[in-house]
Amino acid sequence: MKHIAMAAAASVALWLPPSRAQADPPRFGQLPVMGYNTWYQFGAGATESAVLTQADDLVSSGLAAAGYDTVNLDDGWMASSRAADGSLTWNTARFPHGIPWLAGQIHALGLKFGIYEAIGTRTCQNLPGSGGATASASHYAQDAQTFAGWGVDFVKIDECGGLPSGTTLSSLTTAFRQYGADLRAADRSVVYSEELPIYVLGQPGFTQAVQSSSAFANMWRVAADESPANPASTTILGHLAADLHLHAFAGPGHWNDLDMLVPGSPAAHPFGWSLADEQSQLSVWAEEASPLLISTDLTTLTAEELAALKNPDVIAIDQSGSQPAAAVTTAGGNLEAVFKKADGGTAVLLANLATSTISGTFTLSQLGITATQATGYNVWKNHTTTFSAVAVTLPAGQTETLVIKPVN
Repeated sequence: MKHIAMAAAASVALWLPPSRAQADPPRFGQLPVMGYNTWYQFGAGATESAVLTQADDLVSSGLAAAGYDTVNLDDGWMASSRAADGSLTWNTARFPHGIPWLAGQIHALGLKFGIYEAIGTRTCQNLPGSGGATASASHYAQDAQTFAGWGVDFVKIDECGGLPSGTTLSSLTTAFRQYGADLRAADRSVVYSEELPIYVLGQPGFTQAVQSSSAFANMWRVAADESPANPASTTILGHLAADLHLHAFAGPGHWNDLDMLVPGSPAAHPFGWSLADEQSQLSVWAEEASPLLISTDLTTLTAEELAALKNPDVIAIDQSGSQPAAAVTTAGGNLEAVFKKADGGTAVLLANLATSTISGTFTLSQLGITATQATGYNVWKNHTTTFSAVAVTLPAGQTETLVIKPVN
């Protein structure tokens, strides 16, 4: 088949520091996960053939070779009830060959396969015909064994459907921790993504939920779902603000998740952002070391959008495995600089939080650089300049990313 024939073409390229260039690559999940998710394109209506089309394009477009090596099937894949023995099964109308077969096809392309479930009695999309009713309550260990038997590499567990009366942050934390333990007992290599913090988003227990998640999960959502109803800059800079104070909980194998990349115009959730907005989202996600999971119709992306997703410097900044611990502001607090060591220098994200174009200047010392002169490489404009301070003019809601290195 086409999907199997393309397997040899898949080659995953993860950035490694120069000193580790000859070492074995990090295990899956040790760095922020990169790949594809079906949600914003298909909602709860993904089909077997549609998933395979996206997987094929992940390889043929060169995205897989750039590091986007995981295909995650989101909500709506399951049958409306369990099998007689209590095990999960799939919607046979939309997945006629079954989930194990689909996982095999994805693996044959050289990719990893992920799946979605929920912590309560039903998933988020409990809609007629969606197939999204059967969640994992009272079946964590059984479902973990099922996923392992199907060859699942990545499991995303949601929190929004069918929670029992009297659910508290403490009881929900215990449930997510147990699901993670059951997943690891079934397959020690599985990557565990969960959404416990969203249960208390904007509430006093939020930071506690993130801290708890960092002890038992590989990644956890820390910002609200993206919506086409909101301006791109509101979403992108709002997610940056939501994550800045959470840097202490991120590190190898444990990542604050800002939600998905949404280039193009996903069918189920048509964002339709500009290329500059898409680049801005990539810049923020990379600076914050968020997982990079694309959710759109890959076959419709322009050459410029694909080039942005494959930008090697942006990927290197994300895959550096560090989240910045500092931010400085100038120009009345509306121009923000966030920085960290990455890509062979200091990766600096500049963001305009204002509603109009503003200019400002950062000294090198404000960016953690002790030299009196430095070079700065603009990762989107592809040019390098030498300076003693960083002067910038940015339109409202936009960002710029530089990799700065001291001049010897």
